[in-house]
Amino acid sequence: MLQNITLLVNDPTIIKGLIDGTLVRYGSVIRYASGFPNGGQIVKHLVEAPNLTNSLLGIASNPVMGGVDVLVNAVGHTVTINKLTGLGKQVTAMQQTLSQVMGLTQIAAGASVLTLGVSVAGFAYMGYKLHQMQKSINKLQETMERGFKDVNSRLDDISGQLAYLYLLVQDSREKQENLGKAISNIHKAMLIKEICTLQAELQHLKLFPDESPLLAIKTATNTRLFLSSQAMQSTPELEAELLLNSDVSIQGWAVATATEAHLLLQMGQHQEAKGMLREEVEKFKTVAHNWSNSLIKEGNSSLSTAYRFSASPFAEYITPERVTRIKDISPSDLSLNQDQLRRKKNEANVEFEMSYAQERYPKSWIQQQIAIAEYLDGLSELLARLESLEAFADLCESRNLKSSKEILPDENTPSGLYLLPAD
Repeated sequence: MLQNITLLVNDPTIIKGLIDGTLVRYGSVIRYASGFPNGGQIVKHLVEAPNLTNSLLGIASNPVMGGVDVLVNAVGHTVTINKLTGLGKQVTAMQQTLSQVMGLTQIAAGASVLTLGVSVAGFAYMGYKLHQMQKSINKLQETMERGFKDVNSRLDDISGQLAYLYLLVQDSREKQENLGKAISNIHKAMLIKEICTLQAELQHLKLFPDESPLLAIKTATNTRLFLSSQAMQSTPELEAELLLNSDVSIQGWAVATATEAHLLLQMGQHQEAKGMLREEVEKFKTVAHNWSNSLIKEGNSSLSTAYRFSASPFAEYITPERVTRIKDISPSDLSLNQDQLRRKKNEANVEFEMSYAQERYPKSWIQQQIAIAEYLDGLSELLARLESLEAFADLCESRNLKSSKEILPDENTPSGLYLLPAD
C-alpha cells in the first residue's frame, strides 16, 4: 500500500477543518474555504481505492424527488457514509456530519458519470455510467411514447441521470410527445453513436489494461471534440428537448475529457494533459455559466437568483449544499457581498409568503424548479471535478511522475476514500 495516502476518516485535521468550515470539498479536492487565509488553496486530493470504485457500480441513483436524506451521498448514489469511507460499522453521528460537510448528501445524478476521487478503476466506472445513461434514455423514450400522469411513480421507476426531465413534461401530453421525438433525433444526430464508441473503448481498457492506449486516446479525443461542439451549440432554454440534448452531450463530453486526461497522465504526458484540460475546463465553464444565466432568470427579479432554491418551498427537496454549488456557476450571485446575499434570500422568502404566492407558484412550478436545480447542480459538480483533474495533472507534473498510477491506490489497497497530499 502507498505510504503517502491516508484514509479520510483517519485524518483528524482534515475532518476538523471540514466540520468547522475552514476547509471545503470542491470536486475531487479538499481546499481552504474562501474568506480564510489561503482561501482556494488545495490541501489534499481525493483518491479512491479500486475496490471502492468497483463497489459503486451497482448502486442505484437517488430519485430526484426522493427528498433530502443525510445518508444519500457519494456522487448521486444511495450509499451510506460507511460504504463511502470503507467502514463496515454502523453509521455514527460524526460520519453523518462528515458526509454533510463534504457536500455529499445531495449531488445530481448526472455528475456521477465521473468518480468522486481519482481511481485506477475509473475507466470501468465511467463506461458503466455511460451504459446507465443509455438505459435511462431508452426508458425515457418508452415512457414518453406511452404517456404518463403520475410523476412520482415514474421517477421511482427510472430515477437516474435524466429523471428530472419528467418534471418538465408531466403536465402536457404534447410535451411528452415532443420529448419522445427529441430522443429519436439524438440517435440521428450521432450523439448516441459517439457515446457508444467511447463506452466500447472504456470496456476495452477494462479488459486489456496493459495494451497501448493510443487508440483509446484517439477515440476519446474524437468523442470529446464532437460532444463539446454539440454542447456549446445547444440553446440554453427551459425546454425538455434542449435540456436532453445538452445533458447527453455534456455528460459524454465530461467522460471523454476525463478519459483522455487520465490516459495521457498514465503515459507521463503531463503537458499534453494540462493543455487539453485547460481548454476544456474553460469551455465547460462557459457552457455552465450560459445555462445558469438562462435558467436562473425569472420574470420576478426577486427570484432571479440561485438563492431562491433556499426558500421554504424547496426545503424538503433542495439542500444548502446544492444551493451553494448552483451559486458557484451563477455569475450574478458570485459577485454578491454578504449584505446583498442576505437581501436576496430575504426578498425570495418574502415573495413566497405573499398572498398570491400559491396561485403564482403552484406545485407544477415548484417541481419545474427542482428539475432546474438538479440540472444546474450536475453542471456545477462536473465542472468542479474537471477542475480538480486539472489540479491533479499539475501534481503529476510537479512530481515528475512516469505514470499517475505511481501515486494512486492499487487493487491491494483496502477499500475506502483516501487523501493524497497536494505537494
